[in-house]
Amino acid sequence: MENYYCIVTFHTTNHALTFEKTFKEKGIDVKLMPVPRQVSSSCGTAAQFPCELRDKIATMCLEQHIEIDEIHKIEEKHSNGLLSRLFGQTS
Repeated sequence: MENYYCIVTFHTTNHALTFEKTFKEKGIDVKLMPVPRQVSSSCGTAAQFPCELRDKIATMCLEQHIEIDEIHKIEEKHSNGLLSRLFGQTS
């Protein structure tokens, strides 16, 4: 099971919306989301995508003149809260 995902951050919300529209039109699964806490960004919106598409996403952004800020690999954090302990799940 993957414990990470990739995101791209943007300087403006308009850039994020352009990114989403372009990639969805090309059949690439991207999802807009709030920027995770561990990443700072000028715009509060990021796009999540499968990490195996990182190079393809970066290349297509250059080719399509889509402005992006940075690409990040985010490690998923699993809770060690009371419910996780009660059900025997630990990270």
